[in-house]
Amino acid sequence: MLGFISVTEKGGADRLLAELAERLRAEGAPLVAMVRAETPAARPCEMHLRLLPAEEVRAISQELGSGADACTLDAGALEEAVAATARAIEAAPASAALILNKFGKQEAAGRGCRDLIGLGLARGMRVLISVPPETRAEFEAFSDGLAEELRPEIQQLADFVKVSS
Repeated sequence: MLGFISVTEKGGADRLLAELAERLRAEGAPLVAMVRAETPAARPCEMHLRLLPAEEVRAISQELGSGADACTLDAGALEEAVAATARAIEAAPASAALILNKFGKQEAAGRGCRDLIGLGLARGMRVLISVPPETRAEFEAFSDGLAEELRPEIQQLADFVKVSS
């Protein structure tokens, strides 16, 4: 099953999915996740992803140098995080939840974690992702009506990703 949330508050979906991943990890639930990591940033737009179950944090933004006023995603670093997550999916039981940070611009363009969604679904995992309003149309085309929109509430999300025994 594929579930998604849309949150308009900047960073709201990031925090919610990271909180859910931490909660599931603490409960010992089987989990693969690639969620936003809160780290002390050297610059305001620095981006990091936390990969579970590896407990690894990876930077996915590139340094543009002093005077730069924009942040740029390091697509290569994102693809490395995606590859690590794909290996974790392949090693995980089908009962594991798969939580992915977002269906953003990279995914809308056919890259990023797009293939992870299909890999997780093919393995029988429950997949949860955030979909920002600006990529909603591309996500709906990609998911072809098979995704369920969920309320952005921690308990509903936890219930969605947990497979009943």
